[in-house]
Amino acid sequence: MAEIREFPGNKEGKSHNFTARILKHRLGTAIRILVAVALIAVVVIILRNQYRDQRYTNIVVAESAPKESLAENSYIASAGNVVTYSKDGISSVNGSGKVLWNMTYEMQKPMVRENDGMVAVCDYNGHLIYVINSSGKESEIDTNLPIRDFALSAEGRVAAIVEDAGNSWVNIYDSTGEKLVEIKATMTKTGYPMAVALSGEVMAVSYMYVDAENIRSSVTFYNFGGIGENTADHIVSSYDYSDAVVPIIDFLNKENVYAVSDNRLMFYAGEKKPVSTSDVMLSERIVGVIPGDSDVALIFYDISGEHKYRLDHYGENGKLTYSYAFDMDYKDIVLRSGQTMIYNENQCLIVGSDGQEKFNGFFEHQVIFVAPTESTHRYVAVTRDAIETLKIE
Repeated sequence: MAEIREFPGNKEGKSHNFTARILKHRLGTAIRILVAVALIAVVVIILRNQYRDQRYTNIVVAESAPKESLAENSYIASAGNVVTYSKDGISSVNGSGKVLWNMTYEMQKPMVRENDGMVAVCDYNGHLIYVINSSGKESEIDTNLPIRDFALSAEGRVAAIVEDAGNSWVNIYDSTGEKLVEIKATMTKTGYPMAVALSGEVMAVSYMYVDAENIRSSVTFYNFGGIGENTADHIVSSYDYSDAVVPIIDFLNKENVYAVSDNRLMFYAGEKKPVSTSDVMLSERIVGVIPGDSDVALIFYDISGEHKYRLDHYGENGKLTYSYAFDMDYKDIVLRSGQTMIYNENQCLIVGSDGQEKFNGFFEHQVIFVAPTESTHRYVAVTRDAIETLKIE
């Protein structure tokens, strides 16, 4: 017969002590957890404040690779790399100067789109769109009609505004060139398509209506997944704007969309059914629009007369984060992880997420283009004879 072992604490006089020991142990564990959480929170606050208050004193060249860079080329950033394009071809180079991929073509006015390492290029008024993934694999999309504007999704699908003999369409193609969606745009029904954006199964289109002497626009969202199957024409939301033209619309990320008109800045949120979250009225003329990963900056002339320019920075919720006035004539502006770099060929300004200036200095060599990397302390720069990795200290 197996021995029946007595559970500890069952004997008279020991049950209370056993329960007390359990409570004491649990209390001690809870206290240790609370102390650890508090210490972590303190460390996070200290590190955050240190980063916020951090000031840079220098930009140094951490790595350099010789490369011929022609001033007439154009550049965009793509996943920490530099994409160079011209009328003759397009290529991608990393910070070490290694050519990741390249292709040649003949175009008069190349238009390039980038999304999460994917790149697409076409000629304005042309009918061919080339899509290149991060490994350099190419695919070709033939729209058969002149292209006015197009957008690229992270999955390699393309939305294109095409036009022929006064008729316009907004079509979606997969990376193999198969037409997935065709929407005919008419002035009486939809309006004229001005801009298009694409993310996953959602497409955003900016339409313009002209009625006698009045101009108005609409921003319309389509869902071509399950949610849009039960709605008319797959439209899940639409917003009208009087006396406005909306030439810019794009996804900041899967959840957030922004659009810019001549008199307002609009934000929308929702991965499947975007809804309007903010509508910022603007009374000054916009000089430039700079999108980031989850934020947008607008450039104005400084009407106060104290400085030449003013940068207004907005978060994805449409709230004004800060305004920063400056005098430097800039070549480009880069938004990355809450940090803003304003630069020209020689000089560089860096502004933190709180609007405080973190750096004001000069490059070692004249730069043509600067691309952000995953680190806010490192950038890839194109100079006239090299590709450089810049480190901010």
